[in-house]
Amino acid sequence: MHGSHTGEYIKDSFLHMLKEWKINKDRVVLVLRDNGANMVKGLRLADIPDLSCTAHSLQLVVNDGLASQRAVIDVIAMLKKCVTHFQHSILAKQRLRNIQRDLGLPEHNLIQAVPTRWNSTLHMLHRALEQKRALNIYSVEHGGFTCPSAHQWDIVSKLVETLIPIEEVTLQVSYSNSSASSIIPCITVLKMLLEDKGPSTQGIGTLREVMRESLTKRFNKLEDSKVVVLACLLDPRYKSHAFCFASTLNKAKEWLKEDVECGLQGQAETERGNQEQQADEEEPAAQDQAPKRQRREDTPCHSQIDKIFSSLFGPHTSDLLVKGTIEDELNQYLKEPVIERRKGDPLQWWKQNEGRFKLLAKAARKFLCSPSSSVPSERVFSEVSAIYDKKRSKLTGEHAEQLCFLHHNLVLLDWDY
Repeated sequence: MHGSHTGEYIKDSFLHMLKEWKINKDRVVLVLRDNGANMVKGLRLADIPDLSCTAHSLQLVVNDGLASQRAVIDVIAMLKKCVTHFQHSILAKQRLRNIQRDLGLPEHNLIQAVPTRWNSTLHMLHRALEQKRALNIYSVEHGGFTCPSAHQWDIVSKLVETLIPIEEVTLQVSYSNSSASSIIPCITVLKMLLEDKGPSTQGIGTLREVMRESLTKRFNKLEDSKVVVLACLLDPRYKSHAFCFASTLNKAKEWLKEDVECGLQGQAETERGNQEQQADEEEPAAQDQAPKRQRREDTPCHSQIDKIFSSLFGPHTSDLLVKGTIEDELNQYLKEPVIERRKGDPLQWWKQNEGRFKLLAKAARKFLCSPSSSVPSERVFSEVSAIYDKKRSKLTGEHAEQLCFLHHNLVLLDWDY
């Protein structure tokens, strides 16, 4: 990409990419993006269903909470300086290691926080809390940094207690096999978690309240997204139990009926077109074999009657099929118990129950394919940055793309090629 990355430019680039890969625009179910205004505008102009990356939004929620309390900001800055001290001095690391051995603590290195990954801050706090006694002794004997006070260590402890469940949710939506169906349940659980009073340490309660308000603001229109709602409904681990509003289930039923009806109509039109094409191909051969008089009398009449019957009964058959079966399938599906959240595989469940829910199974394949975050694609970017090296100056972008493609897809062939 070259030039200014405006919304119009992103729209043109994205549509060009679809054309290059020969992907019909109507086949795009959902595009995950970050919260940049240009990305939002570009996909709106392209008229493509889009959603903000859940992991990026959770990053902003946590950042809002951490930035709301001065005491939290101060203790994080203090521990960052502490970690920097040991990263810049081999002698300091050796002294800390000796203290760890004397105290019987794990001989772990300290972890530095990275601004682009909020959970690195959690890992830094957790590791510092683990090495609290060693850091206090080192600060007294050798100096070089200011160690947190007893009150500040208490803040660190309660902060770790608050952030660990949020990291668990962030990891759950960041897996490569995670589906958009997990977004609504995870956000619902986080809201319930943050509504609890939690630790009584001064400042932590306010931090939790700020995070809860930020979570509500950033995900307030989540149940207005057709793809996310239907993905959650069609996931046998969640179904409609995680919806916050009773009206969401009614909307989901209407969306599902419309989608199934459109799919059936498209399928009927495709079959009708194939039949007409086959009839057109067979007609010349039949005309050559039949007598001329019979060809003049029977063939045109037969062709016109077929077309009239197809146009007359085609749409009505689809309507009756939708009204007669989709509601029955959905009601039966919702009555069945949910499967286990951690061990249950929704795609495998639908494969085993496709015979009982033929219409719902097609919709499930469509909506469960959407990922919940762009983290897996960002891992690909990291791999490409490893492929591109200063010493590989003649490596073209096309070849780098091919190497990255092979790296991911040869695993599916078990490296047998």
